[in-house]
Amino acid sequence: MKFPPGGKQNSRGTEATREVGASRPESGQKGSKPPTTIVTLDLITAPGASSLKAAEWAKIAEKLNISCTIRRPGVEDEAGVVEKTLGNTVRQVRITGKLNSRGELVLPDRVFTAGEGKKLAEWIDELRAYGALGSPDGQKVWGLTQKQFGSVFESLAAPLAIETLDVELDEILEQLTFSPQHPLKFTASAIARLGKSGRSSRCSQSLRGVAVGTALAVVLAEQGLGMRPRRHPDGSVDLAVHDLTEVKDVWPVGWVRSRSPAETAPTLFDFKEIHFDGLELDAALGSAVEVTRVPVLIDRVGLLAKDIDLSAIPVDFPLKRTTWAQAHERILGKAGCKYELLIDEAGKPFVWVTTMQTPVRKS
Repeated sequence: MKFPPGGKQNSRGTEATREVGASRPESGQKGSKPPTTIVTLDLITAPGASSLKAAEWAKIAEKLNISCTIRRPGVEDEAGVVEKTLGNTVRQVRITGKLNSRGELVLPDRVFTAGEGKKLAEWIDELRAYGALGSPDGQKVWGLTQKQFGSVFESLAAPLAIETLDVELDEILEQLTFSPQHPLKFTASAIARLGKSGRSSRCSQSLRGVAVGTALAVVLAEQGLGMRPRRHPDGSVDLAVHDLTEVKDVWPVGWVRSRSPAETAPTLFDFKEIHFDGLELDAALGSAVEVTRVPVLIDRVGLLAKDIDLSAIPVDFPLKRTTWAQAHERILGKAGCKYELLIDEAGKPFVWVTTMQTPVRKS
């Protein structure tokens, strides 16, 4: 993630067809009508740039219905795209590009030749639709600004106040409250996925007390779904739920910590007498939570893909004075699993149990 969890330690989807809180699928809404967008081009001629090439670019701009100003570079001129709002219904997107000695239009993240009219037209259409940020498709952090990401992140930081173990997905979602600025909406593909798998599927673990964003990621993943922020042309951002077979870049289960493991979750490193004999691995992890008060979340889907069922694996741990951090490594390793210490949106730590093959999370 480009933007780290703020303040603490820390494709355009298909039209949404169901909002959280609705008992039945309903027609979703995108954001309100985007403002009328005026695109202008400031063409800065670099030393050695041809005046004939500058005139050619002026004609290209005219065909694209954008005004073009050709001038020499000023002291503070920088290539880029900026946006300015004019009243409530009009926005101006100003492109400042440099014309180099090869006759190319140069911007910080792209270069156009005079022969790439179609490519340029597609980009201009994108700016007209989405403003200076352009389409979120393919951009890092779902194409959000730092302010937008911070707003979404903060809206998902409250601890989950409900029990989720053995509770159906619909019931969990009905009890959740999302910010009016960032409502949760199911895409058509997500609705279809639920229709195939059966919407009575129940959550396999307790997520009470975990931040809503992380808890939601776990609940949805168990149903083959994922959520990610979706920015609309008017700048509004909702939380779109997708089928994971179609979308991979979804909101993660937790975030990489910035402090050491011992600083992040000190109770995992307190020395205790630990002992169990023939206890199911699931139950052993539950015992750890009772002592350390650090939640253990499990990648059920990932483990199932490797035919690992923690409830069917008995583990022994001879009486020993050690830490739960060490005990986790030992008992999970025997089952072909590992754990990672992450934090949720509120900066609180949790143990994430997954397969040995799962890559270690990076910042």
